[in-house]
Parts: sequence; C-alpha cells; structure tokens
Amino acid sequence: MNNPRLHQELRNWAKGYSPDVAAVELLISHDVWTRREDFHRYLWTSYDADGRPITAIDWESLSEVRTSGLIGSSSEMAILDIALSLAAGKPISLAEVLGLDATNTAAVATAVVRAAQHTDTVTVTLADPDQPPIALR
Repeated sequence: MNNPRLHQELRNWAKGYSPDVAAVELLISHDVWTRREDFHRYLWTSYDADGRPITAIDWESLSEVRTSGLIGSSSEMAILDIALSLAAGKPISLAEVLGLDATNTAAVATAVVRAAQHTDTVTVTLADPDQPPIALR
C-alpha cells in the first residue's frame, strides 16, 4: 500500500476520536512505522458508513507484540510506545522515551495537544540552554 493512501485511510479511521487521531498523526509524522511491513500486520482495511476506505490499527495486538519481540531503534520504539500510550492507554515511563531529537519531540508535543482535543495550532520552540529560565506565573 502506498503511504499517501495508507495515511489518508488511517486518518479516515481515526477521525472523530482524539487519542487515535493523535497517535496516527504521530506515527505518520515519524514516517517509519507506516512503511514497515511488520507494522502492516496490525492494520486492517474496511469501509466506513459513507463508503470511504479506512485502515484501522489493532492497538491491542500491536501492544502485545511490542513487548514480545517487535524491534527498532530507540527513537522508533519511543514513538511507537507514545502512540500506544495515547491510543490504547498503554502505560509508559516518560523517562524511558526521552532523548528524542527536536523534530520528534515537537511531534510528540503536538500529539499530546491533539489527544487533549485541542485543535489550535501549537508551535514548540526549544529554549536556548545558555539563557536563564523564564518563570511562569
């Protein structure tokens, strides 16, 4: 399945449920899992009530295999774990998924905002580590 089509079908499926939307958009923006054949085993295709093609993610099965043998780089696994946490409520330790680069960190921050049902545009800017922190009131 080509990725633009898969991405649209995943979006069609997730539409209307913020945690799934957030997790799907995180996986799409990361652009690794949606290309992996071993990930595709946890997708199923169908049609919604309006006849649009959808591709759903079997979060439960994916969560089970994640702990029993699915492999990837540390950032790939962190993104998958965060997506599973958002969509399926899989508990994760944030300490274990730290260390992402700025692009992936911004994608995660965006996913958290989406999961909280916010539709506003959010821009994540990393502070200059040489500047003193700004106190929030």
